[in-house]
Amino acid sequence: MDKNELTSGQLNNGDHAPEASVIRSNMLWNVIGSFGFIGAQWAMTILIVHLAGYYESGILSLGLSLTNVFTNIAYFCVRNYQVSDRDRYSADTYVTHRVIMTLIAIFLYVGFVFVNGYDHYTTAFLILFMLYRVSEAFVDVFHGIDQRAWRLDIAGRSFLMRGVLTVLSFVAMEKLTGNLVITTLAMLCLVYAVILCYDVPRARAIERFRLRMDEVITDGNGAACSSIISLTKECMPLFLYAVCLNAIVPIPRYFLEKMMGKEILGFYASVAIPASVIQLLSSYVFATFTKLFADHLAAGRKEDFLKLFRNLSAAIAALVALATVGSLVLGEWVLVFVFTEEIRSYAYLLAPTVLCCGLIAYIWFLGMLLTVMRDRMGLLAGAAAGAIAAAAVSVPCIRTWGIDGVNVTLFIANGVNLAVFIQRFIRGLRAFKDIENPIGD
Repeated sequence: MDKNELTSGQLNNGDHAPEASVIRSNMLWNVIGSFGFIGAQWAMTILIVHLAGYYESGILSLGLSLTNVFTNIAYFCVRNYQVSDRDRYSADTYVTHRVIMTLIAIFLYVGFVFVNGYDHYTTAFLILFMLYRVSEAFVDVFHGIDQRAWRLDIAGRSFLMRGVLTVLSFVAMEKLTGNLVITTLAMLCLVYAVILCYDVPRARAIERFRLRMDEVITDGNGAACSSIISLTKECMPLFLYAVCLNAIVPIPRYFLEKMMGKEILGFYASVAIPASVIQLLSSYVFATFTKLFADHLAAGRKEDFLKLFRNLSAAIAALVALATVGSLVLGEWVLVFVFTEEIRSYAYLLAPTVLCCGLIAYIWFLGMLLTVMRDRMGLLAGAAAGAIAAAAVSVPCIRTWGIDGVNVTLFIANGVNLAVFIQRFIRGLRAFKDIENPIGD
C-alpha cells in the first residue's frame, strides 16, 4: 500500500492519526502543485502581451475578472465543509451538488456576457474561458475526496499536469493561430482530459460515487434531491461568507480607481502581486490540516487541536515576518526589476501590503477552523462586518492618506473581521466537549 494511502476503514476514523510523513507529503504536494497551477495562470497574463499584444491582453484580463466572480458560485464554499464532514452527506451528494452549481454558474455567466453585448470574438472567448475556469471548481470536489483520505499528492500531481499543459498549449496555440478562442478551446480540452482520465478514477478508487442528476430531475421529492437542498442550505452562509470576505480587498481598490485614477490603481496592484504570494502560500500550508482538525474535534482531542492551532499560527507568523524582512531588504529592487523604474516611488508600499496579506491569511486560517467547528453564522458575521467596515472607511482613508489609504482601510476592515472570528473561536473552544454540535448557530 502507498505510504500516503489509508484503508477504507480508516477513511473517516477520527481516532486515526496519519503519520507525520503522510502530512508532510500532502502539504508538499499541495503547495508545489497549487503554486505550479497558479504560476501557469500568472504566466498567461505576461505571455499574452509578448505573443499577441495589449488588445488580446485586455480581453484575457476581462475574462479573468469576470470568471473570478462567477466561479465562486460553482465552488459554493463547500470544500472545507466536505473535508470535515462526518458522513452526513455522501460523495454522491457532493459531486452532484458541484455539477448543479457549476451549471448554474455557467448559465448566469453566459447570460451576463450576452446582456453586455460584447462583439462575437470576445463573446466566444469569454464563454470558452468560463468553461476552462469552472474546471477548477469541478475538480475541486474530487480533491475533497482525496483530502479526506490524506491523498493530496493526487491533487498536487493534477495541478502540476494541468498547469504544464495550460502553459504549453497556450504558447503553442497563440504562436500558431494568434487566436484566443482557439487557444482557450485547446486548453479546456486538455485540462478536462486530465480530470476525466486522472482525477475522477483516483477519487472513485478512494470512495465510490455516482452522479445522481437523473434522480434530482425526475424525483423532486426523493432522497437525492433532499440531500442536495439540505447541503445547499447548510453551505449558504458559507457561500455568503466567501462573497463578503472576497469583497473586502476590491472595495478600497474600487474607490482608489474612482478617486485617483487607473494609473495609480495599476501601481498599487503591481506592488500587491508579490505580496499576495505570502497569502496564498499560507493558505496552501494550513489547508492540508483541515481533515486533521476535524478528526481532533470529532474525537474530543482538545489539547491536540490547540497544539496544532498554536503550531500553525506560529508558522504563519514566521512566514509573514520573513516575507516582511525580505520586502524591506529586496522589495524595491525586485519590483523595479520585474516592472519598470516608474514603480520605484511606490515600492515602500510592499512591506505594509505584505503585513496586510499576512493578516488576511490568518483570517482565512480562522475561517477554516470555524468551518470545521460549524460556526456558519460566526463566519458570515465576521466577513460581513469586515466588508461593511471597508465600504465605510475607504473614502475617508483614501482622501486622507491617498494610495496609502488602501492599506489603512484593509487593516481596519480585516481587524474588525479578525476580532469577530477570534470571539467566535474562543466561544467554540469553550463548547468543545459537545462533539455533535460544538457551537451551533
